[in-house]
Amino acid sequence: MKTYRLELRDTTDGIDADLLDEDGLVETSTRIAYEDHGLEPAGDREEPSSTDREVTADVTTLDVQYERDGDGFTVRVLGDREELVTERVEDEEWGLE
Repeated sequence: MKTYRLELRDTTDGIDADLLDEDGLVETSTRIAYEDHGLEPAGDREEPSSTDREVTADVTTLDVQYERDGDGFTVRVLGDREELVTERVEDEEWGLE
């Protein structure tokens, strides 16, 4: 069993979704570009958002996927094609328009 941390970080032009191992090394990642979805950070937003989630699993393959639905993104971590953890990024909470 290994513990992984899903780290979502807001940047000026998108969201970096990294899955880190116990040593802080990136196992897999994906990038969500705001421009691809017609979004941009709100001008009055105070600071970029971020979130972390941990999951423990015994898997051989890992993947980070996302989908756009309604007013946000759903980011999923798959291990051996099974969903391990899901995190929701809402446009309003992250100051996107």
